[in-house]
Amino acid sequence: MVRSILDALDRHAAERPGARALDDFTYADLRAASLQVAARLRAAGVAAGDRVAIYAENRPGFALAYLGGLRAGAIVVPVNVLYRTSDLEHVLDDAAAAAVCVSEASAPFAARAGRTLIDLHEIERIARDANAPELADPPEPAADAVAILIYTSGTTGRSKGAMLTHGNLAAIGEQVVEAWRWTAADTLLLTLPLFHVHGLGAGLNGTLVAGGRAILRERFDAPTVLAILAGGEVSMFFGVPTMYVRLLASAAPAARFDAMRLFVSGSAALPAPVFEEFERRFGIAILERYGSTEFGFALSNRYDGPRYAGTVGFPLPHVDVRLADPQGNDVAAGEAGEILVHGPNVCAGYWNNPEASAAAFVRDAQDRRWYKSGDLATYDPQRGYTINGRLKELVISGGFNVYPIEVETELLRLPGVLAAAVVGAPDPARGEIPVAFLEVDGAFDADASLATLRERLASFKVPKALYPVEALPRNAMGKVEKPKLRTLLER
Repeated sequence: MVRSILDALDRHAAERPGARALDDFTYADLRAASLQVAARLRAAGVAAGDRVAIYAENRPGFALAYLGGLRAGAIVVPVNVLYRTSDLEHVLDDAAAAAVCVSEASAPFAARAGRTLIDLHEIERIARDANAPELADPPEPAADAVAILIYTSGTTGRSKGAMLTHGNLAAIGEQVVEAWRWTAADTLLLTLPLFHVHGLGAGLNGTLVAGGRAILRERFDAPTVLAILAGGEVSMFFGVPTMYVRLLASAAPAARFDAMRLFVSGSAALPAPVFEEFERRFGIAILERYGSTEFGFALSNRYDGPRYAGTVGFPLPHVDVRLADPQGNDVAAGEAGEILVHGPNVCAGYWNNPEASAAAFVRDAQDRRWYKSGDLATYDPQRGYTINGRLKELVISGGFNVYPIEVETELLRLPGVLAAAVVGAPDPARGEIPVAFLEVDGAFDADASLATLRERLASFKVPKALYPVEALPRNAMGKVEKPKLRTLLER
């Protein structure tokens, strides 16, 4: 058991100093760099407990600032690099960040916030300077001390800073390493943004716990990723559904990934047609998992055994999951309920927001603390959990429950439909009715599509209107921002 991500880094640096960890940085290099960057942060006035934001695209300096910040005893605040003045200022003000690590691209926006800026170019230079001073007496992180504030996506309101402790980060890393058979022999191609729990918590932290290597890229580019996957240097790739759609669209008919042992998908539901087509073409079943900013990851398809399209499997090691009704009672087998999560991975609460923290948790008869995810799911003992969507996205039409993901899956099977999002529209007779926004190509036929849906779905689930759009609004992780679609219905 590792006590923290720094503990994992130190162990591998001592036992395997020459093994590569991140790009061409060895474990010994990365440990030394974390101490050098920590010294630089202290010189900039950052004290233990201060918040240090990292507002930049993927690059080695991001990882170095993260590890250096932890080493200095600071609380690291990864910030979505797509944020601009309003969202950026909200995060920096809410966290009361003492300093912001920036790139050339992000610096002009951060400069307006009036905080100390630290150039990631300088961080990278320090990390490659054997003579750069190291922090002489770094604090030993306590398991219950806050390590990072990672802000929610804000798709349903103002983003909140989830407080993940050093113990939380270690637990998340150990859970995915154990569940996915991650070893020091693995190399991960990491194109997911490090400001997100998928890229940071699973990608970087998982690599450091396993003692493997990560190859970091600034962004996802399908042709580049396909070339790297085919080259035989990497064994693992983590992505979001839109990445797998683009890989399928860009891959040559004879493409092979013989060195790859694991593809993981998360952050949004993986459409069943995408899962099926990927397995058909490449002979590899994508492993889908379920997670959240507040707890990292809770459910995963099993590494060994069948993986079913549309399911997210079973609880990860040392995680408890149950489904509850609105009153907090466990639902009957086969019924939909809200996912509640308990385990060492679950965050301590929200930064400076006791009301939101209190609302996010419930306690059971044994006084165990459960996080209320806001996600609906059903459970099957053979196939595991199936996500039905967000509780707030459930469409109740004439007293019948319509789970958008079920309708979206059928829409994606139709000719000409590239992407789909179902929301509820107000209706005076039924309360609300399902409607669908679609990204389509020239082959789309609305009348034929509706006729097919009527054959496959109950009448109350069939969208009452189909709205083609040029592009669905998405956040940085590819998740559709449905509140923005609802505003279109109000016009």
